[in-house]
Amino acid sequence: MGLADDWRRLVAALTGRPDTAEEARLAALFQNRSELKKELSALDDERHRLLDRLKLQEGSTMRVEEQLANLEQYLGRPEEAQKCVAYFQLRAVWRLASRRLEQFATELTRQQKDRERKQQLTEFERNRRNRLDDLDREIYDARIRVDQLEAEQAGDRERLGAMGGFWNYFRRRKLEQTVAERETRTEVARTSLTDLGDQRHAIESEAPPAFEGTSLEGRRSVNLAVIACAEGLCERLASANLVLQARQSTLTRIYDADFGGGTQSAALIQAATRAIGELDAMQDDLADIKRRVDRLKSTAAWRGPGDTIPLQESVGPRDAIGRGSINVLLDDYFDIQKLMLD
Repeated sequence: MGLADDWRRLVAALTGRPDTAEEARLAALFQNRSELKKELSALDDERHRLLDRLKLQEGSTMRVEEQLANLEQYLGRPEEAQKCVAYFQLRAVWRLASRRLEQFATELTRQQKDRERKQQLTEFERNRRNRLDDLDREIYDARIRVDQLEAEQAGDRERLGAMGGFWNYFRRRKLEQTVAERETRTEVARTSLTDLGDQRHAIESEAPPAFEGTSLEGRRSVNLAVIACAEGLCERLASANLVLQARQSTLTRIYDADFGGGTQSAALIQAATRAIGELDAMQDDLADIKRRVDRLKSTAAWRGPGDTIPLQESVGPRDAIGRGSINVLLDDYFDIQKLMLD
């Protein structure tokens, strides 16, 4: 595009002549130039971001491959095989106990919610029934009042119709005034009766209140019961120091685990296998849980009036479980802390 073309466009702009189609197309291209630059910059940023993610993923893949290679070498040593089996058996015990505790907490939370919702609905129905009963008595009295006024009105109208002759003029005026006043009272009574009927219909049509969630006391009760259930699980796994070994397996790597010699590892594998079978088949001992909850209620303390999770030091067991005294909330046994209702 030369100087002549620029001069032609300037002359066209000064004389008011319309641009040619080619000039209009070029103008549109220049207008879209900034948008194209923005899109190109965004695509370039996205490319760099994807490249960074690819590098991170490649690094993660290399680390996993390195870990697998190390694990293969580790498992290839015969003296470590039995220890590995014991390690993963203990982790299986821990996971199974955690799953049982989670199921117990979920079911107990649902039951508590259903119980409180049912209680709320029962209280709502009782309150509505009482209001309806009170309103029915008012409606009954109002209906009797209307019937009485209408009966008196009908009687006076009949007497008024029978009063003929000029000698009954004053009596008839007085009775007409009485009838007019009673008609006003009758209309008021009818309106009141209609209003009472509308109120009754409104009360009957009331929807139950929305459930705003489990109460503070309900959540506290659930939390104490979950703690009690976790203590019961610890007691069942206390044989052969299994519960402490299972927790330790979640805190250490397989390479750092140490269960003693082959005899100790074999005994631990047998104990873990039995425990897995017992955990699969066992039923929750509700009597034992209730007994533990009663004990926890007598010792549990709360940081504030609105807190639902007890202070950890206030719910420790009175007696030792297994070889040591275990505070399931303090040591987060079976991942109990994530099950606490707040």
